[in-house]
Amino acid sequence: MKALSYRTDIDGLRAVAVAAVVLYHAGIKALPGGFVGVDIFFVISGYLISGIIFNDLEQARFSLARFYERRIRRIQPALIAMVLVVMVGYAAIYVPIDYKSLAQSVGATATFSSNIYFFVKSGYFDPASETKPLLHTWSLAVEEQYYLLFPLLVALLWKYGRRHINLVLAVLTVLSFALSVWQARVAPNAAFYLPFDRFWELLIGALLAHGAAAPVRKGWPAEGLSALGLLLIMAALVLLSPGMVFPGETALLPCVGAALVLHAGRDSRCAAAVLGNPLMVFIGKISYSIYLWHWPLYVAIRYLSFRVLTPAETALYLAACVLAGWASWRFVEQPFRHHTDRSMTRRSLFGVTAVMTAAGVAFAVMVQLGVGLPWRFDASTQAFAAAAFDTNPDRSRCDRLPVERIRSGQVCEIGARLAGKPTFVLIGDSFGDAIAPGVDEAARRLGKRGLVITNSGCFPLLGIRQVGHDECTAPTRAAIEYVLTQPEISLVLVVGRWTSALLGSRYGQTAADGWFIEDDQSTSVGYAENAAVFERGLLRTVQALKDKQVNILAYIPEQRYDIPRALALNSAYDLPQVVALPLSEHEQRQRQLRAVLTRLQGESKFSVTDVGATLCDASKCAVQVNGVALYADDNHLSRRGALMLEPVWEKALGAN
Repeated sequence: MKALSYRTDIDGLRAVAVAAVVLYHAGIKALPGGFVGVDIFFVISGYLISGIIFNDLEQARFSLARFYERRIRRIQPALIAMVLVVMVGYAAIYVPIDYKSLAQSVGATATFSSNIYFFVKSGYFDPASETKPLLHTWSLAVEEQYYLLFPLLVALLWKYGRRHINLVLAVLTVLSFALSVWQARVAPNAAFYLPFDRFWELLIGALLAHGAAAPVRKGWPAEGLSALGLLLIMAALVLLSPGMVFPGETALLPCVGAALVLHAGRDSRCAAAVLGNPLMVFIGKISYSIYLWHWPLYVAIRYLSFRVLTPAETALYLAACVLAGWASWRFVEQPFRHHTDRSMTRRSLFGVTAVMTAAGVAFAVMVQLGVGLPWRFDASTQAFAAAAFDTNPDRSRCDRLPVERIRSGQVCEIGARLAGKPTFVLIGDSFGDAIAPGVDEAARRLGKRGLVITNSGCFPLLGIRQVGHDECTAPTRAAIEYVLTQPEISLVLVVGRWTSALLGSRYGQTAADGWFIEDDQSTSVGYAENAAVFERGLLRTVQALKDKQVNILAYIPEQRYDIPRALALNSAYDLPQVVALPLSEHEQRQRQLRAVLTRLQGESKFSVTDVGATLCDASKCAVQVNGVALYADDNHLSRRGALMLEPVWEKALGAN
């Protein structure tokens, strides 16, 4: 095997990959598939690093210690510098709940397990990606987990089965790809984050590096492959979108495209023209540092601004990414990578790495035990920020129960425990879980005993299916069926994120579209269909409970901002200057729901409790009362917020 030599087209391909990721994260809608830049990086990494390993094996000079020394010098210095700046810089702006999560991710990043951490934390109540400045390190973790195994495997194969290296790598590629295809459908978060679903992308590069594909002749074969590869990459950037099944077979577009460009070689004039120009090569050289810095910069800007960036701000942000990337490459990457500090021997390098890893874990533990280090802020700011932790204390015990427990009646009770059998039930999604403490206290005062059955993330509508959330259908049906077997239960309170079900979108700090629902009558999926399915689902639910008194709790104001964060930063830095939601925005969000509920009341018997009528005045919807935050995030009421609305819940329970 010939010694590897520098190729400008590979740096150009790196530039394409990092530009795609950065522009995608910056919200450039022209590249909805920009997230595939990471997949391009995986193929490049598999090709280059495997090539180095195979070359060293060929020269009989391969050693694991030497390999990992090079990996540390390549990856760790710039990564550690970025993490240190994030730890210090974000201490000035992050409220305790977010700093606590940041510290956890620092520990995971230090141990190259952040992909597993972010997979585990990808549940319903996990903060949105814009509060995770180290989220992008998941891809580095996947690579390092791969390189813990790959060198050992090929070293053994080189010694005991060299003739079968391509066969073994091909089999592993197919198995990993098959797992990715399957898991992208049944567990998409696992397919995205976990290593064995991604290894096939690096293995494609390894197969190329070991000569699994026949060499390409100069001339039109090389030009054709190179052009086709670039076309596939461009198609992935333009045609793919976050709502599609991914990675799986969808990731073949960018991965095969990158592989074709790599395989076409340095002699392709097409690749040289597109990828080999000085600007692309420069961006490619600093691409790793750009990748490291682009996301923490973006998260900090969004965290403080509470809004999307303007075009001018986006341009400044992109320039800052390049500048930060260049500085990191020039003053951190290069000195360590090229051994300019000769006092750093291999032994001391490994020692420093171990110390830094331990320090990252220790920091995570310290901040975890310190509950996010609230002492960083004054008393008023701390009080507002603490609302993020002020959620239903019974959530872990009572919310998202297994279907078997619901069917057998092993659900949580609320209200007056000694008041005979339960006479009411609260059914809902996360909005129901949030208000449960308030309903509980109201029922205690009224001497009523009830049940609570909530399933966060699942609309409490009978006979609907939430696209991408098949787990929601059975619990809702089980809850309704159980209530129908309890003749003592005469009142059913039903609460949900009704506007999201009706409109197909999430409003607020973590706004999102594409929350689609369907039922057996649906012939398509989309926003118009959501409205029809919502009406049918609500009518179906109310009619199933026709022998009960049904009270729909509605119009809970959805706020623009994460309220604990907004109130805390407003107290500390006067950002944002106005926190409360204008009444006009609340009414605009609720207008279609009001019309639907009014119309359905003419077709079926149920009552509606307007929660927003208590929270909103003539100009705005309140977010705090006497220094107490009413919300735990941008839409769920806090525990104390729910308790402050006790008169509303008493009325819903039938008090005069």
